[in-house]
Amino acid sequence: MKKSLIALAALAAAGAASAQSSVTLFGIVDAAVSHYSVSGGGHVTALSNSGYNSSRLGFRGTEDLGGGLSASFWLEGALANDAGQGGDQATGFNFRRRSTVSLAGGWGELRLGRDYTPTFWNMTVFDPFGTNGVGSNIGHKVKLGTPGFSDPTYVRSDNMVQYFLPANLGGFYGQFSYAFDEIPGNQDAGQFYGGRIGFASGPFNVAGAYSHRDGSDPTTDTNPEVRDWNIGGQWDFGMAKLMGVYDDAKYTGTLADATLKTWLIGGLIPVGAGEVRISYGQTKLDVSAGDDPKSSQWALGYVHNLSKRTALYATYAHVSNKGGAATPVNASIGYTATATTLGGIANHSSSGFDLGIRL
Repeated sequence: MKKSLIALAALAAAGAASAQSSVTLFGIVDAAVSHYSVSGGGHVTALSNSGYNSSRLGFRGTEDLGGGLSASFWLEGALANDAGQGGDQATGFNFRRRSTVSLAGGWGELRLGRDYTPTFWNMTVFDPFGTNGVGSNIGHKVKLGTPGFSDPTYVRSDNMVQYFLPANLGGFYGQFSYAFDEIPGNQDAGQFYGGRIGFASGPFNVAGAYSHRDGSDPTTDTNPEVRDWNIGGQWDFGMAKLMGVYDDAKYTGTLADATLKTWLIGGLIPVGAGEVRISYGQTKLDVSAGDDPKSSQWALGYVHNLSKRTALYATYAHVSNKGGAATPVNASIGYTATATTLGGIANHSSSGFDLGIRL
């Protein structure tokens, strides 16, 4: 009898230990038939991906350390499922969407590794299209798709140490981020720091963020010094969610203190088993000489939920360009297995649509 009790106690202890830790395989597969065109220029029809949510595959795990303390990891990579490849066509599948390890408790979370930057959170959270597909924020397309300047840490940064506030602060939330430069002999080149602070209560959510990246070479546009700040908000009226964001990014390189200003206003309207998505936004590059390129976009879409996981979607977007701007509607959209980004034409409009499924 005593031996049986000891055996049962051992099994119970083993079960409790295994219940305190877990590893989860997760992912999203998103595919769409897309068509893009430029007025007076070319057009292309493609099987694309990530039109509603980014296609991905990942692993995450957590272990309860007791006393309210837990440790976790998150490894996530992009997929180009239209061709059965990793999201990065040059190197194949990797974990560059997110690669972090964390320690968390009642005091908050300490997170180490590659992750979203604070300012990008506002750009994606307060965009009805979530910076995905043909309807994504025009500023997102310009930052990632326009030749002549770039922001390597606009979406994510390597080598980050981040602290996240705990969730029990009466609606306040936030994060503080720092990334090491890791370039020997080049003081602070590539160093990144920033933060985000917000407040969410009931139907209301607002947040502001700031990011700063030291350029590895201030005489070039491929690695400029970037100072970026933005503010975004959302109000849920029940019958619809209204949201908007304003972003101001200053680049110091051969563009000589160019500033990219972007704003967007949009909404989500529940309709039966789905929702209508709508937005209008503009982006303008203020430069010291010459024209100030300006692009504007309106987008309309509908998502029909077949289940909690599976959805059908349709999106249409139209881009207008002025002042020498030549942004195509599909600049930097998703992870495509072929070069489907059209060459834009200065001051010419562009339009496109996505018809897809996400599960």
